[in-house]
Amino acid sequence: MITGVEVSKIEAKRELSEAITNMKFNINFEHVKVAQENVDVGFTFTALYEGGTVSKASKVGELVISGSITARESKKDTEDIDSTWKSKKTLPLRFAEDIINLLNFECGARGTLVAYSMGFAAPLPISRAKLQESPSGKGV
Repeated sequence: MITGVEVSKIEAKRELSEAITNMKFNINFEHVKVAQENVDVGFTFTALYEGGTVSKASKVGELVISGSITARESKKDTEDIDSTWKSKKTLPLRFAEDIINLLNFECGARGTLVAYSMGFAAPLPISRAKLQESPSGKGV
């Protein structure tokens, strides 16, 4: 169960004054720390704003939000989270899906005012993330 979200840094930069025609989102997990039943996941959420056309896109600007998420999980789940992170630098699918969906909501809500002040659209991913195991057996 996710128990908290802490934002430690928000940065926004506009590089071009042209109209925005596309947004791309990325979430990186920076670290995972497990202590008994508590999990701390460091993250960086990036919204990249592009102009131009699909075949000739140009970077208009970006919004970057960094911080950490805390969760309290069962002993079995924390062991799975810890071992998956240490061996693959990924998170178990169910846990990753919960984290990604929370970050999409939190960073979209928190980043909206910053984006607006930069002349960007709100950084709101359109749909809920649904993850599945890849054919190679790697998680997220």
